[in-house]
Amino acid sequence: MKVEDIMCKDLIVGYVPGTVENVLKILAEHNISGIPILKKGTEKLVGIVTREDIFKNADEDQLAMIVNENYFSINKDQDVTEAAKIFYDNRIHGLPVVGKNNSLVGILSPSEILKVIIEKKISDIAKDHISKTVIPVYMDTPIDIIMEIINITNEDALAVLNENRKLVGIVTDGDIFKLHEFKEGLEQSSIGLGDDEDQWTWEGIRDTVRMYHATSEVSLPKIPVKEVMVKDVKTATNSTPVLDIAKLMIKNKISHVPIVDSEHRLIGIISDIDLMHCILPAT
Repeated sequence: MKVEDIMCKDLIVGYVPGTVENVLKILAEHNISGIPILKKGTEKLVGIVTREDIFKNADEDQLAMIVNENYFSINKDQDVTEAAKIFYDNRIHGLPVVGKNNSLVGILSPSEILKVIIEKKISDIAKDHISKTVIPVYMDTPIDIIMEIINITNEDALAVLNENRKLVGIVTDGDIFKLHEFKEGLEQSSIGLGDDEDQWTWEGIRDTVRMYHATSEVSLPKIPVKEVMVKDVKTATNSTPVLDIAKLMIKNKISHVPIVDSEHRLIGIISDIDLMHCILPAT
C-alpha cells in the first residue's frame, strides 16, 4: 500500500512570511500540535512548526525565525511501512507527504497507519508493544509539578494513580495547555483551546506559551491533577489484541491507552507511535 492511498489531502498549513500569532491560533483552533509551513503563493514545503518550537521561542513574533527546516517527510509513492518506520524511530506525530519539487500534497498521521493495522488484521497483543517509558503520578500532585515532569521528561501523557496504586486517570500536555492565569497586572482569565478566536489576544497567547515552556512564568491554578485529568480512561490488558487497541484509539480520538492488570493497577502504556512497530518493513 502506498502513502498516497491513505494520506489526508485536507491540509492545514501556515505560510512564510507570517507571524507566530497566526500559527498558534491555527493550532488552537484545530487542536493540533504542529503544521507544515509553505512559501506564500506556492505549494513548496519549507519546514514544520510545532507548539514545542513556539514554546521554546516565546518572544519571537516572526514565523520564519522559528520554522524547523530539519524535518521528516515522505514521498507519496513510498510504502506505508516506510512511513510507520519514520513515525516509530523518531517519535513524531505528523509526516508531510511531498510530490515533485518538494510540493506538499498531503499529510500523514499515526491514525491513518492505525487503520492499516486494522485492515491487515495484525495478530499481535498488547504486551508486545508496551512503551519503554511510563511515568505514573499521584492524583494529589499539584499541576505545576505535573507541568515540570512533562517539561523534563518530554512525555506528553502521564498515568494518574490513587493511594491504592490503582489507575484513576490520565493527564496530557493538552489538558494543562487549556489552563492558565494572567499575571503582572493583566486581567485574570482562562482561555481554552475551544474558545472563540476573538478572545485570543496576542498577550494572552504569549502568556500561555510561556506557561507551557516554563511554569515559573505564570501562575497555574493551585489544584491537584485529579481536578484536571481525564477520568474516563480507556484501558486494555496485556492480552488485548492490538487490533482492539487501534480501534479504541480511532473511535475515541486518543493516542495513549494504559495497560492494567485484573485489579486495575498500571502495568504500562501504549501509544499510537508504539503500534507503528506492528507493520515496520522487513529487515
